[in-house]
Amino acid sequence: MTTDAVWSAFGARLRGFIAKRVRGEADVDDILQDVFAKIHAGLGRLREGARLEAWLFQVARRAIVDHFRKRLPAGLKGDVAARNDPADLSAEVSTWLEPMMALLPEEDREALRLTDLEGLSQKDLAVRWGLSVTGAKSRVQRARARLKGALLQCCHVETDRRGAPIDYVRKRSDCGPCSCD
Repeated sequence: MTTDAVWSAFGARLRGFIAKRVRGEADVDDILQDVFAKIHAGLGRLREGARLEAWLFQVARRAIVDHFRKRLPAGLKGDVAARNDPADLSAEVSTWLEPMMALLPEEDREALRLTDLEGLSQKDLAVRWGLSVTGAKSRVQRARARLKGALLQCCHVETDRRGAPIDYVRKRSDCGPCSCD
């Protein structure tokens, strides 16, 4: 497959993928250009029958992380380079949960504490709180979305296909509760 064929088949999807993760049309265009430069350079080395689409989106994910790294203040760049072990990174990210949850309304904190940290089923949460099962599920999902929103205001977190964190980059030096420093 040629670079032109890849552009025709995947250009719009890659642009959308990048635009969901990066603000600013100029930044999206710059990253997309970098992605296609890397695709053009590496396409000849891709084995026949290899998973082209998965490779393309992996190139895009790495380019997005590189974009955020470039924007870090000089003193923070070493922090990103120092993280190599995925198990250590998962443990580090998990330490952010408590301070991030403290930013949520009490009802959200309690729903997440009971279901996600203590293992209470959402059905049991519904009984305990006098809600319908659907209402309890909605409450937990809304709390998770708020927690994710709080985290993503602070950091860009890159995850693997199972959702485990593989890298993160602070968006601001005054990151706050996630304690990324």
